[in-house]
Amino acid sequence: MLYGTSFSMSASAYECAALLLDTVPGLMRTIASAMRQRYSDDDDMPTLVQLRMLAMLAARPWSLSELAAAHQVTPSSMSRTVDVLVQREWVARTTAPDDRRKVVLHLTPAGHAAHAAMVHAARDVAAALIAQLDAHDRARLYDGLSALHTLLNTSCPLSVGSVSGEVS
Repeated sequence: MLYGTSFSMSASAYECAALLLDTVPGLMRTIASAMRQRYSDDDDMPTLVQLRMLAMLAARPWSLSELAAAHQVTPSSMSRTVDVLVQREWVARTTAPDDRRKVVLHLTPAGHAAHAAMVHAARDVAAALIAQLDAHDRARLYDGLSALHTLLNTSCPLSVGSVSGEVS
């Protein structure tokens, strides 16, 4: 599908969804590539999986089994990934207060700092890309993303309709 730059009041929700789902992976690849180039000599640069884990743990503590399920991997595979983050002193394991058999993972101060640095770097890359748009297109992008952000942060339930793309 070829996307133009002209503003379309008649774009359907399905067309918007297709554009969003076609755009986001490319944006993430661009950011990841630029960050790999920027930090190519930095041994502390986390992998994308590690960065995602840092972001998840920055939001709240998680158990190993929760992280494994969220990443669709086995707990033993997730444990190896967590071991690397623990060795880097970005993640700490603690015992859950309500269940001593359960291990809870959380970011250390160094983990929070590493996450913040990566978020800042990713925003720099995205900002450099967005800066190439003219002011009008940046404003439209901001308005659209703000509307989507608001929608995602409301508690209204989403029901998916027919294959034709209707969402109610």
